[in-house]
Amino acid sequence: MLGDGTQRKSYLYVQDCIAAMLRVLEQETARAARHQVEIYNLGADEFCQLKDSIQWICDYLKLSPRLEFSGGDRGWVGDNPFIFLATKKIQAAGWQPKFSIREGVMKTVKWLVKNGWLLQRRGRPGL
Repeated sequence: MLGDGTQRKSYLYVQDCIAAMLRVLEQETARAARHQVEIYNLGADEFCQLKDSIQWICDYLKLSPRLEFSGGDRGWVGDNPFIFLATKKIQAAGWQPKFSIREGVMKTVKWLVKNGWLLQRRGRPGL
């Protein structure tokens, strides 16, 4: 595992991301845009540690791998051990994520299990 497992991340489920973008597009289309570009941070009002998300996935898949960590509190050059975006602007636009981080991670894992062909390498089975 890249990092030491204590990195804190604020994952966002893809449906929530798309809903936020559509919300902003609807608002900007409904009124004349004052600016050429608007910047919104999209994220959840929570975060989890990387090792927590690994545990959720392993529990669901009924796996107990031996975890090896490397890279200290950063998995790679440029990684940030704590990602938690200010989302007041998108919230003021009337958007909130529908799924918690855990729900989003688990929905993604379940989708990947159902679509295991995406994870297949030539000559090797997927999940």
